Amino acid sequence: MISTLVKNSLNKKIQTIGLCVVALFFCVTQTIFAQTTDGISLSVTPTLFNMSAVPGQTWDSTVKVINNNKTEITVYAQVVNFAPQGEAGEGKFLPVLTEATEGSTLAEWITIASDPVTITPEQSYSIPFTMNVPNDASPGGHFAAILIGTKPPESEGTFKVSTSQIVTALFFVRVAGDVQEEGVVREFKVLQSFVDAPHAEFEVRFENKGNVHLQPRGDIVITNMWGKERGIIPINQETHFGNVLPQSIRKFEFSWKGEQSFSDIGRYKAVLTLAYGQDEHKFVTRSEYFYVVPVKAGLFTLASLIGFFLLVRWSIKVYVRRMLALAGVEPQISHAKQMQKRSFVKEGDVLISKKQMIQAPVKNTVADFKESFAGTKAFVDKAQALLSFVVAYKILFIILAALAIALVAIVLFVQNATKEQRDYEVTITNNNTQTTLSSEDVHYQNESTQAPQIAVASTEIKKEPEAQLFDLILVNSSDTPGLAANLQKELEAKGYVVKDLQSDFEKSQDKTVIVYDLEMLEQAVDLSKLLNNALPSVAPVTEKKEKPTITIFIGNDYVAE
Repeated sequence: MISTLVKNSLNKKIQTIGLCVVALFFCVTQTIFAQTTDGISLSVTPTLFNMSAVPGQTWDSTVKVINNNKTEITVYAQVVNFAPQGEAGEGKFLPVLTEATEGSTLAEWITIASDPVTITPEQSYSIPFTMNVPNDASPGGHFAAILIGTKPPESEGTFKVSTSQIVTALFFVRVAGDVQEEGVVREFKVLQSFVDAPHAEFEVRFENKGNVHLQPRGDIVITNMWGKERGIIPINQETHFGNVLPQSIRKFEFSWKGEQSFSDIGRYKAVLTLAYGQDEHKFVTRSEYFYVVPVKAGLFTLASLIGFFLLVRWSIKVYVRRMLALAGVEPQISHAKQMQKRSFVKEGDVLISKKQMIQAPVKNTVADFKESFAGTKAFVDKAQALLSFVVAYKILFIILAALAIALVAIVLFVQNATKEQRDYEVTITNNNTQTTLSSEDVHYQNESTQAPQIAVASTEIKKEPEAQLFDLILVNSSDTPGLAANLQKELEAKGYVVKDLQSDFEKSQDKTVIVYDLEMLEQAVDLSKLLNNALPSVAPVTEKKEKPTITIFIGNDYVAE
């Protein structure tokens, strides 16, 4: 009876701390940091042991606990089971129930000392543990966690959560055997099918139907109605979301914002491609469509086009009537013959052939043009004759100019719409935590081969990363996406560390400019030598920064020839 009460208390108390790890799948970092209301802070590394094992295997390791405080602390460790909860990447901790599970859960395979450990200020301590995989361990994924807290348990296996600082190290163990890797995209959708700007939001729901955890990786490629790429949303390529546990569904949320351009109106296509599986690479793909229709700009353009064509039509009619009057048209045509042919229209009291309506003005214009230059030899006379001809036929030239402008506008529209790539940015949302990537970040991650290489001078200036005394930011202000990503590779090869990659949506510039804080003049000159003597420009003095900054605005002069 007492044992049952203790187990019930253990179950309730451990369930209450299940939501403390909201984004454990989001991004596997080297160190996790947390802080309580009383100012005590604690870190643990690694935060995830993602490993494979075979039945009967024994594995020894440690988990490092870091005291980030200026006073010593005492911590206690406990092993619990771990399970997914919901579709947003949340997890819950489950107590170890040895009688019910009979040694089949991962938490029962891990042994760790329960004695308190005292850690001196700003120091760390490695707590050893041992994992013994049973010979009859079931194949597939097994999941557990080591909870490390600053308060001792109230009873065996429990923590007083209200006052305890708790950090977690997760265990994802894949036991060899009959492993089933099976996943499916339950849903892929665009939240709004019609938008008035190149901005769309996507949801992906991936279901793991196997018995081992999966980490689907891939992307969403967005193209316009001409089939030209307008954005790539990476999925798990930098472990933004992490793993999907067996028999669970994970929802991914993304946002895409493209460069504003009226020529990119129309239907867009978004193609989702995901790959998963360790033993056998498998792929799933889905497609969705949405429409970018800028209503106000579209109505204005439509009204302008209608007005333009009405004006051209009216001008042509005025010109034709005038030319017919000047050329004269034979009206004595038999009525019977007219009724046999439908190539006649009625203009007042005169029946005129449609063919004559087209030919007569043209012939009359050509004849007048020849007559205007007949007998003129001097350049001045020819110029005067040409001017008189243009004035006399000004309506014709207005029509031709309007048609030329329309033709040029159509060509520019098509060229702009069929441009291979544009700048964009994507936002990856996970449990209210957002990660924003510029198109340059995506180019850099994917090591894009489409972007041209940057022409960097051969001067060899090596910089050690630890010696860099400034933050280096690259901004692509050119018309060619990917230049900043390529420049980052070039600079990293020479020892520089790039803090951030950005895209300038608003404007493009021809020349590359290096903007530096005043104390970084020497470093800016070094960069200028590397970048074909790009123009250095001192930044205006603002508030005091933690670290000086050098920003390189990449212009069109760095497109490779």
